[in-house]
Amino acid sequence: MAALQTVQKIGPVLDLFTVARPEWGVSEVAAEVGVPRSSAHALLASLVDIGLLQCRARGRYRIGWRVVELNQTLQGSVDVRTCAAPILQALSQKFGETTHLAVMERYRVMYVDKVLGNHVINVTGARIGAHLDAHCSAVGKVLLAQCHPEEVDRNVTNQPLRRLTPSTISNPAALHRELKSVLRQGCAFDNGEAVAEVHCVAAPIRDDMGVVVAAMSITAPASRFVPAQQEFRHAVIAAAAEASRALSVALPVTVPTGLDNPTLHVIAG
Repeated sequence: MAALQTVQKIGPVLDLFTVARPEWGVSEVAAEVGVPRSSAHALLASLVDIGLLQCRARGRYRIGWRVVELNQTLQGSVDVRTCAAPILQALSQKFGETTHLAVMERYRVMYVDKVLGNHVINVTGARIGAHLDAHCSAVGKVLLAQCHPEEVDRNVTNQPLRRLTPSTISNPAALHRELKSVLRQGCAFDNGEAVAEVHCVAAPIRDDMGVVVAAMSITAPASRFVPAQQEFRHAVIAAAAEASRALSVALPVTVPTGLDNPTLHVIAG
């Protein structure tokens, strides 16, 4: 039981290390995670022993080089990012908009790949590796919709849903209704719910067992998204389906039908 409790604390400790704050001390970790200083030191030492952290001068800790090794291992295997990459690129080229690939990690969205659009006025999108609350993004709602409602209640709506913009869904009942709609439509929309005036649509990517393992999206300013909403919807559903087929067979992917024309269709807005 003690070992299990230790493992459960490792995630929150690793979550502290971000681009904005890459270095932490023992006392800071103890205060942030809510454990005694001796326990924090033991956790950090264990993570150093396995290479996930490194101890620098003055007892300061940073992410260790083992993470790079694990990343190389992931990239060397056939995974959803590998299979989806050319399709994500083709989808972005077709419309000139930013596209994202995301997975669910502990009931939050983690962005694992993206392709920037090329319009003069463009959406930068989420940074690869960034996390976002699932209830306020299209990819997040696609992934949450696959969870049992009780699972959503236990892990998402068990605390207040953060309101990032006036459009963010912050009511648990409203979120459940939205997730049911996502299942019916086969896609999810974000109507300025994470960033005002930025809209997107996402669709699920499934593995060979039909399990949703990721979500793919198109993101654009509201002025361009709204007039092309249905075209974007059909395109992202088709692209996600193609990524699902590529993942299922684990073979070199082909550009999906309708996405092989690099000509940009600029929507005035």
